[in-house]
Amino acid sequence: MFGNQGLTAAKFDTNTRALRGTVMGLPVSNPSTESDFYVGLPTALNAVPTGVLAQDVVEPGYPLTSELWLDPNTSNPINGSTPPAPFISQGRAWGLITFAPEAEVIAADTTIQAEDDVVVADAYGRVTSIRNLTAGTTANVVGKAKYAATAANQRIRIQVNLRQVKV
Repeated sequence: MFGNQGLTAAKFDTNTRALRGTVMGLPVSNPSTESDFYVGLPTALNAVPTGVLAQDVVEPGYPLTSELWLDPNTSNPINGSTPPAPFISQGRAWGLITFAPEAEVIAADTTIQAEDDVVVADAYGRVTSIRNLTAGTTANVVGKAKYAATAANQRIRIQVNLRQVKV
């Protein structure tokens, strides 16, 4: 499943749920050290990405299906919600894809076209097209879309290649 990919372990900086395909960002509350690498949900549009979460981070028994984005009990986004005790995601190591010929991410909107560079769209770790940035902006690119997004919260495939480019 992870052949020919850059996969690293990263610790969450807060106790939160996040789904496979979430783009993670720089930590807010816990600084990384030489032996520990911390990540968190991104802070805003075009935040610096650290990689794409390789697995779902939810408590055992959580009613999760592969295409679920909203909590089935509350209709709120799953990403960023706090899991109940005793499950703790903070400080535990999770798989983070930093380079891959193909990985899934969650689209925030339908502006993404095939071959578009994608950037962090919001604090939920979803992505949007680089076309949504102002000309002259430095874009913190997550990767290149393989297909267009046809609905918000849809999982799309991208080539993960973290880099910066000028729009």
